[in-house]
Amino acid sequence: MEKVKQDIYIKNFLQVRLVSDFNKSKMYYQNTLGFNVDDWGHEERGNNLSFILQQAKNPVDVRPNAKPDNVQRDGKNIGWDSYFYSNFKGVGKLYEEYKSKGAIFAYGPIIETIGNKQWKEFAVKDVDGYVTVFAGSD
Repeated sequence: MEKVKQDIYIKNFLQVRLVSDFNKSKMYYQNTLGFNVDDWGHEERGNNLSFILQQAKNPVDVRPNAKPDNVQRDGKNIGWDSYFYSNFKGVGKLYEEYKSKGAIFAYGPIIETIGNKQWKEFAVKDVDGYVTVFAGSD
């Protein structure tokens, strides 16, 4: 496969999440998941974790990704909405931080051996059921 030349016109990517209660979501992302969230719904944590929260017009418009047929964690099919990579130690520290703040966990942490490396991953849910995975190896 030919490598695609990096596009100099694209600076960043932000996923938009429609939420059922903007203020409730904002508080969860700020107080529990450690994001900075402005009044426009832009939320970020560091340089590489960003979303835009938007108030849904109707509750039925809030739709986290469906569960795929072939992805299982802790014996359950889990739909992922976002997947962030870190390193093994960073994933562990983030898990402990989220645990201490009362985050809603979808699963984990799970530790697997892949090749000659250890892989660790866990997932949190937000108040609308969006699942964000944090994973990395040593």
